[in-house]
Amino acid sequence: MPKTGGADEVPNRVNTNSKPSDLRITDMRVAEIVGAPFTSALLKIYTNQGIIGLGEVREIMVAYHNLSHALSHSSTPADLNRLHELQHALEHADAWRLSSRIDAAIDRLHLSPDAIIAELSGGQRKRVALAQALVLEPEVLLLDEPTNHLDIEAIEWLQELLKSHAGALMFVTHDRRFLDEVATRVVELDRGKLSSFAGTYSEYRRRKDEIKALLHHGLMAGGGAKGE
Repeated sequence: MPKTGGADEVPNRVNTNSKPSDLRITDMRVAEIVGAPFTSALLKIYTNQGIIGLGEVREIMVAYHNLSHALSHSSTPADLNRLHELQHALEHADAWRLSSRIDAAIDRLHLSPDAIIAELSGGQRKRVALAQALVLEPEVLLLDEPTNHLDIEAIEWLQELLKSHAGALMFVTHDRRFLDEVATRVVELDRGKLSSFAGTYSEYRRRKDEIKALLHHGLMAGGGAKGE
């Protein structure tokens, strides 16, 4: 599916309709990052309440996460038995792949699964929302300035992840290097006119220069003809 990036002329925000959550889900699994995420525990990344259809699996993941942390301080035979039951339930539901994606997102975006979102900075909250969307593996992923508040290592990881994303991706960014690496089509909004260019950002710039040169040549030729 195409990875569509917005060029310089595209507005900084593609959607200003704010809701309690950054993660918006329809029956097509669409993830959109536009504002600040919910103000509860970062555990919501780990369980990703935006994912439709998890149901009982999500509850098992919550219980497993909480019990694992509790056992790091003290344990009883009953606790260990319960942990074994939860592990078996997760294996039966094939939930370890989801857990692996969650752990990778948390690690690569330098997040703590036990932090409280209300205590995080704006940049950290943006990373929380980004992690939620990436874990979902949506069919349509909409990102607004995804590289903001990320270090070079995280940006490079995000680039590779998005390039291998099987669904459609649309994003707005002022990071030209990121745009050139990820986008396979550039959509430009210039003075109310929407134009679409297939290819990378560098190819888009080259084609824009060619178009400007042709227009300039046409105007000069037309002016010369009138003068004669």
